[in-house]
Amino acid sequence: MKFTCRNLFNTDADTYWSKIFFDPEYNRGLYVDALQFKKWELVELTGEPGGVRTRKQNLEPKSDAPAVVQKLVGGSISYVEQGRFDPEGRIWTYTIKLSKLADKVTIGGKFWVEPRGDKRIERLCDVDISVNIFGVGGVVEKFVEKETRDSYEKATAYTNAWIAKQGL
Repeated sequence: MKFTCRNLFNTDADTYWSKIFFDPEYNRGLYVDALQFKKWELVELTGEPGGVRTRKQNLEPKSDAPAVVQKLVGGSISYVEQGRFDPEGRIWTYTIKLSKLADKVTIGGKFWVEPRGDKRIERLCDVDISVNIFGVGGVVEKFVEKETRDSYEKATAYTNAWIAKQGL
């Protein structure tokens, strides 16, 4: 399953990439406060603003998964998000590896930002989810899509509040 999310932010592209996206304080607030994840851990952050950057995070979201998903994962599930920012194309490419069912579920994607006026950008996220579990793969994919879309909407509100608070 492939889908695209679009979200508007009240800043410019340079500020988004250099002062927001990779900022550990912003990310802690996003995942812990706004999205109410059970766990957020920045494992690794490499590179400098304007260059190639990589980031690895351990995350455990809280979710109200449907019964079929709960049965498959046996309760909670965590994941490792690993990504790379290409400064030439200004694209973030990432993969997600689940703590359970990693051999049956593949999640990844890329996103970038485009200008939408003065101090306004749109983040476009192409997401690709593949669940190879007979009989329930489609249900799990739809659940992951819904959770992703919901998280991105909450993240948009948090990010715009962060931008305003920081004067970015």
